[in-house]
Amino acid sequence: MIKDKKVRKTIVLPESIEKELKEMAKYYNKPQSTIIEELLKEKLQEYKMKKRLEAFERITKRAEFFAGVTENKTFQELKEEMGSEY
Repeated sequence: MIKDKKVRKTIVLPESIEKELKEMAKYYNKPQSTIIEELLKEKLQEYKMKKRLEAFERITKRAEFFAGVTENKTFQELKEEMGSEY
């Protein structure tokens, strides 16, 4: 697995979140930056899954539409009807 290059980011957090972050880092015995990275990775996975689900739902809606238009005919049957030689 190729390791990502690390970049420096400056973030601003409310004091209450910063306190919780320090406590988490101490509890897990990890640097704060690692805790932030792990939390972001979790959220990114959720985001990616949500986007995939939305894309799947769009495809499903289109498939339902085209199934009605094509009357559930096979691609071969549609080609023959249209006289296509593809």
